[in-house]
Amino acid sequence: MPSTAKAPALKKSPRRTQERAEVTRAKLLEAAARLFSEQGFDGVSIRDIENSADVKRGILAYHFSDKETMWMSAVDETFGNMRHQFDQRLEILKDLSDYESIRFLIRYYVRFHANNPILSRIMSQEATNDSWRIRYLIKGHIGPATQGIKKLVMDTQGIEELAFINWYYIMVSASSTIFSFAPECKLLFNVDPQEEAMVEAHADMLVSMLLKD
Repeated sequence: MPSTAKAPALKKSPRRTQERAEVTRAKLLEAAARLFSEQGFDGVSIRDIENSADVKRGILAYHFSDKETMWMSAVDETFGNMRHQFDQRLEILKDLSDYESIRFLIRYYVRFHANNPILSRIMSQEATNDSWRIRYLIKGHIGPATQGIKKLVMDTQGIEELAFINWYYIMVSASSTIFSFAPECKLLFNVDPQEEAMVEAHADMLVSMLLKD
């Protein structure tokens, strides 16, 4: 008689399971950051994120618990990427004068925003209201970064704190707006601001505007 014994079930590889989980998590983070940058926190639902990430319904709660945690994780990822890229360049700053360090920082901000316009779009959504989200961004990301350059700029440029506030917002806005508004720029001037030559020219102009020779 033929055997009726069932073949043993194939066990899922823990490594493959972990890899799939990491891929799903990355897809959720990417979709969430983009949607939050376009529509704001209140304009995005959990299902919107799952649909955009092309994942199963209910999977967001498994990885991120709720929309608030999803938002925090998405902005942490975006700002963390900025910090990681900057940290990779810290060795360069050790060999630069204070003046050259500021030049480097301005150019870094321009290049990062050219490649990551989502960050400034998220800030445009959040910076106009006093909410738990802007407080979270200031405490965890914006505040420490700003304090890191404040004394350097004030000392090197010979300006007081109130003038630094003006300097800071000019730098932040000018280093990011053209890239955040890329669709408008293309329609208005028939130019892609993210092209290498445009990015380089923008960085040169901003350095010239912000620094006293």
